Amino acid sequence: MDNRISRTTAATILNSLKSGVVPRIGLEYITVGRKSEIQALLQDVSIIEQGGAAFRFIEGKYGSGKTFLMHALRNHVMEKNFVVTDVELSVDRRLIGNKGQGLATYRELIRNMATYACPDNGALQLILDKWIGALENEVVQFEGLVPGHEVFDVRVSQKIYKITSSMEERVNGFDFGKVLASYYKGHRTGDMELQKKALRWLCGEYRTRTDAKTDLGVNLIITDENWYDFIKLFADFMVKAGYAGLYVCMDELATLYEIPSRVGREYNYNKLLSVYNDALQGKASHLGIIASVTKEAMEDPVRGVFSFEPLKSRLAESSFEQDGAIQMRDMAAPVIKLSVLNPGEMYVLLEKLANIHGILYGYTPKLEHDDYIYFLKQQYSRTSEGEEATARDMIKDYITLLNLMQQHQEMPKEKILYAMQV
Repeated sequence: MDNRISRTTAATILNSLKSGVVPRIGLEYITVGRKSEIQALLQDVSIIEQGGAAFRFIEGKYGSGKTFLMHALRNHVMEKNFVVTDVELSVDRRLIGNKGQGLATYRELIRNMATYACPDNGALQLILDKWIGALENEVVQFEGLVPGHEVFDVRVSQKIYKITSSMEERVNGFDFGKVLASYYKGHRTGDMELQKKALRWLCGEYRTRTDAKTDLGVNLIITDENWYDFIKLFADFMVKAGYAGLYVCMDELATLYEIPSRVGREYNYNKLLSVYNDALQGKASHLGIIASVTKEAMEDPVRGVFSFEPLKSRLAESSFEQDGAIQMRDMAAPVIKLSVLNPGEMYVLLEKLANIHGILYGYTPKLEHDDYIYFLKQQYSRTSEGEEATARDMIKDYITLLNLMQQHQEMPKEKILYAMQV
């Protein structure tokens, strides 16, 4: 039994999986398989750390582990000093829309910013305060000045200006830097209201340019059309603030496939193309993006991503991968296709979950090799012809089985296990 796992983490893992969702913590204890996929994504992380950008699509059926893989990567890069953020696309959150759906996506991304020190989202203000604190410490350490000295604020302001002015060459960078400077001014003078206004602007909450001009002296607000420019600016700023970069996770890209209007879909696919091209053409730096999508939403020629020819030409498999005689995958391709876990990998996962269940409830699970084999056979026999059993569905049944066996320890395990016969 792996006693390194706390009971709190064990409870989070099991409760999340039983509900059919991916736990935010403890993924390292239940990760099986996916070695090639993880290695490919970690290669991207290395490129991003060095100033590059990367965009990957994770394609797979519902329950195949797309969200799991994204969250595992999210946790990993957070430990490597990245700022991470995520958004689940929906009817109200798209890449662009005539009702502010793109701006809603941006707001969610800013709201969900997280760091290793602040893993539960809402980290933007912490990031800004840490940035200012680090610059103040530099003035103390290297110039021998202390807060309250008549020159101290001047030297810190000069450092702030140097950083913010360096962003002016980027699209919308002048206004972005000016708002950062306003946040610092509020910090320096104790004007919390000014800090709040700067945060509101950075979060995309100003509705009119007039209000932004009055409050902050900028002629620009974040909108449905320009929000991605500010994601790139944030990625650049994060490095200046002492982080490795910004990593963005977008779940449920299939939402775009479900847009009823062809024009609406194409607007969103065109925005997706623009974001993807930025990563490939070096127009973004220190920025990683990963998006999950179902096979149908990606490859449907009428409504899917591949219905938009410029994206299809960039994302479709090469002729080598399409040749069924060649059982190889190009792991450097933009689309990583997930197959379901094989029976051997599922076996290992069942063992891990039994161990975690025992930690949570303080007992030693009684399941043995033949029990795991029996459970798997029963699960695979339930799937319809031509379909694949998903890990999500199996795990939900399995945790129910573990619960029943723990709650009725006086009953022979076989009686509970064999009650699952189809």
